[in-house]
Amino acid sequence: MSEPAILTLLRRGDLVESVHRGAVAVVTADQPLFTLGPTTAPHAIYPRSALKPFQALPLLEERLDTQLALDSREIALTTASHGGDEQHVEAARSLLAKGALARSLLRCGSHPPMDAAAARRLTRAGQPFDELHHNCSGKHASMLLVAQHLGLPLADYIDPGHPLQRRIRATLAVFAGLAPEALGVAIDGCSAPAFSLPLAALARAMARFADPTGLPATTADAARRLFAAAVAAPHFVSGSRRIELAVMTAAHGRTFAKIGAEGVLALAIRPPRPGLPAVGIAIKVEDGAERGYFQPALALLRWLGFDPPADPAELPRDAHATLRNHRGLEVGKIEAAAEFARLPPSPWA
Repeated sequence: MSEPAILTLLRRGDLVESVHRGAVAVVTADQPLFTLGPTTAPHAIYPRSALKPFQALPLLEERLDTQLALDSREIALTTASHGGDEQHVEAARSLLAKGALARSLLRCGSHPPMDAAAARRLTRAGQPFDELHHNCSGKHASMLLVAQHLGLPLADYIDPGHPLQRRIRATLAVFAGLAPEALGVAIDGCSAPAFSLPLAALARAMARFADPTGLPATTADAARRLFAAAVAAPHFVSGSRRIELAVMTAAHGRTFAKIGAEGVLALAIRPPRPGLPAVGIAIKVEDGAERGYFQPALALLRWLGFDPPADPAELPRDAHATLRNHRGLEVGKIEAAAEFARLPPSPWA
């Protein structure tokens, strides 16, 4: 049984004060490039929100993006764990309005905006938060639109046995290279199904999302349109000062990035020129802490020839390599494990 590997170290003074363990899989659609820790069966993880692009694909397979005249922001929001700022809420509202769907149909529940500034503005205005502020409202609006289009029941659209959820499970399985029954099913924080699979299968799905060549034509076309919309409107995939926004902006349209709860980060990366393979990256931090995947992800992006954002204002606080105290004094470093300095040659070298 493969044990979780050290991914990230926090150094203070002369000592390693803490570490984050987990696993990493970097693959093309056909072969592994680099792995650390347990990445294959029987080790499965719940990617949680990192699976949102695959949950959104039926919307584009049914060409509802065209029929409803959805713009890039609205399409990107279907893949989002958004911050709940005013732009996000308006895009979610617009998705529902274009299908003449009531907000009350959303089964995601509600929570305050994850964007702290947006939450403060809402409080100052004396306005309540609702389902539209939930970080998964775009995904749920997408599911409702597809269910309505197909004439399927709306009240139970999130039930794992609902025809739409069975379709999503089968679609994810195609991208991951697994049989649908190999995907475990539980319930996510937003009440929709949460599917489980090995980390290497998640990375493979992301590689195929970046380049769906060889997949069924309708699905491949939908994946290309979804990828293009998401990278064109990265704020609507995430929000301010988020790793997805920073990476997608720095990658100039070649990378889709998505976090998932409990320490998951997945990246779908297009190659620099035709003829080279797309790359999928999946990282799972064992203790669920986001801090555990930032430096490994940035190291892998540098390995692939990207220039990750260096401006601290663009990144979450825990993504900074320098650890500072409340007076701004440098007191330590957060760094990727030594294995990330010993990577094999880049597949694009």
